[in-house]
Amino acid sequence: MMKLLLAAFCVLVFAQASFVPEGYTLVFADEFDAVGLDRAAWDYRYLGEYQAGWNSEEAVVQIGDGLLQLVTTRQGERTLTGMIRSSAEWQYGYFEARIQFQALQGHHGAFWLQSPRYNDYLNDPAQSGAEIDIAEYFGGGREREFQHNVYWNPYDSPELQRIGWTISYRRLSGQEMSADFHVFGLLWTPSEYVFTVDGVETGRTTAGVSQTPEYIVLSLITSAWEHERLPADQLPDAMLIDYVRVYQQP
Repeated sequence: MMKLLLAAFCVLVFAQASFVPEGYTLVFADEFDAVGLDRAAWDYRYLGEYQAGWNSEEAVVQIGDGLLQLVTTRQGERTLTGMIRSSAEWQYGYFEARIQFQALQGHHGAFWLQSPRYNDYLNDPAQSGAEIDIAEYFGGGREREFQHNVYWNPYDSPELQRIGWTISYRRLSGQEMSADFHVFGLLWTPSEYVFTVDGVETGRTTAGVSQTPEYIVLSLITSAWEHERLPADQLPDAMLIDYVRVYQQP
């Protein structure tokens, strides 16, 4: 058992723990046991140039060992990155993934939800949906290792896009969060979001609650603000996903 302090929380980490709320049943799961991405369950997202990287199918690796790997590497002048989205969408539920995030700074991994109607209705996340970052991790060696976010309104309008909710966590002691797997969860109800790490509540908000179906995104990408910090001589670096599961009430 490993002890990790996140803000004021002491988190007890178990290798294969699951923390499903009472009354919720499994409606989707991918354990990533097969060879190759399940194209019935997942689509590649934004292939080609994306922010400071190049999203590529080559960056999404599944060799049949029970892990999905999103791998950042260099190919000539390009930094290859990976992003996929679920084919299915869900409205409300408990969303959980067991992830070991990447070690390096200069790219960031995330497990999140997005609405296909995002930005359709200004200032109305109930109808448009929201970007719900269940976990966003920026690499080791940072005072604030990871955060939960809820965003709505246009991405190309800094003033409006800042309308949202964010909570960041500092590692006070123990190993880097990228040193091992952790279970990241979101309970999304019609009235609130509840975020958990290894079964411990780490954030709760009623801000920007989506009332429309959303899909899952798994991503490891690099943005202009961080790309210069990505050490090319230490690549490849990867985000490892053990499973993704979705539960809903009957």
